[in-house]
Amino acid sequence: MTAETIIIGGQTVKKKLIIALVGGFLFLGALLGTFGLTGMAAAIPLVGGFTVSFDEMTGTGFKLYGSLADSAMKQNNPVAVNEIDSATIKNLKISKPIPFLGINAVITAEKPVTITGLQQKATLVTGDATFNELTMAEKYVGDRDLSDPKVLAGAAAEHFTQTANTITIKNGILETVYLFQKTVSLNGMKVSFEKQ
Repeated sequence: MTAETIIIGGQTVKKKLIIALVGGFLFLGALLGTFGLTGMAAAIPLVGGFTVSFDEMTGTGFKLYGSLADSAMKQNNPVAVNEIDSATIKNLKISKPIPFLGINAVITAEKPVTITGLQQKATLVTGDATFNELTMAEKYVGDRDLSDPKVLAGAAAEHFTQTANTITIKNGILETVYLFQKTVSLNGMKVSFEKQ
């Protein structure tokens, strides 16, 4: 008895394939340019709407103040600017929606992430926070022309500040429009794409 081989052909939707390939290669190129092949990034800002979540973040040299920042779809969003001199983050996940492709780009790290020079401009911060040597202060800014967005942003940054020697946030979720790290080490990094 002779076995007969049958080949069944399928069709590939070329437009979707090209969009997925181009989007993937652009994101991969940006990611490699940001983090390099070693998993270490230096002085690279990421701008846009990001969701940053983690199980625990511990940091030193914490400062929080208000400001205005632009997102991809809106200018002059009120934000809380978080600056941390050095931080360690457990179970980090950064998600960035790419609506025109219908996907979310997701970066995760299986091992603790170490960061220096962290700055985030967040529209929402949630979690269980603990501070050491917390100081809150206000400064008078009522004598300025607050109708000018540049003056308003500067006044917002000076009006209220919060500082602490150390900060710990558990079960943290931040909605950010800007994320900057002077250096970051992403051990066990994984990049994936999820359908929206």
